[in-house]
Amino acid sequence: MARGCIRTFFTTLGCLTFLLIAALAVWTFRGELGNAYRSVTGREPPEPLVPDSVIGLPSADALRSAERKERQLATGDAGYVRLTAEEVAALVHDRLDPDAREALDSVRVILYPDLVVLDGQVRLDVFGRELLGPLGGVFGSSEPLRVAGPLEVRGPGLLGWRVTQFAILRFPFPGSAIPALVNRLTGRTDGAFPIAVPEPVAEVRVRPDGVTLYRRVE
Repeated sequence: MARGCIRTFFTTLGCLTFLLIAALAVWTFRGELGNAYRSVTGREPPEPLVPDSVIGLPSADALRSAERKERQLATGDAGYVRLTAEEVAALVHDRLDPDAREALDSVRVILYPDLVVLDGQVRLDVFGRELLGPLGGVFGSSEPLRVAGPLEVRGPGLLGWRVTQFAILRFPFPGSAIPALVNRLTGRTDGAFPIAVPEPVAEVRVRPDGVTLYRRVE
């Protein structure tokens, strides 16, 4: 019986070792696997389906539309306006620090209930290797970036996008490191993305169908 238990133990250990090696191999060769998928199917590997989300891409038309809605709030022509995901993406991208805007590419914004997510490709020299820590040696010169967090009114004429999740190449950074990384993208010191809005904006709500800005009741 003891011999059978020992055999079972080593069999289980061998299976776990195999699974660990397989997982490491998939991660190490994820680029090659993606290329193989594209060569066979002619399309990108599928992303996980996430319910209750809407994706928006920045554009000049979306920026003009968002600014038009902002003027409606500023002049009192509207008590509230709803910005689409495309308009939010355009505003966020337009109001980044110039160095960060130059370092980002393929930006898209995803809206969830009470959460704004930005995906893109980032040139890592904008952070400096000292902020990336030991992972700096793992990354290339440009990698996929994902940041996420809620929007909140910070004061008259200013929204703050408070980042609670920050990942490069799907490596999540701890909360203590996020403010410094965000500051490198914004050129600020408060650890949040600032978004200028009309001064009368008093409340903001994020839903998949858009971001609603409410004018202060006077």
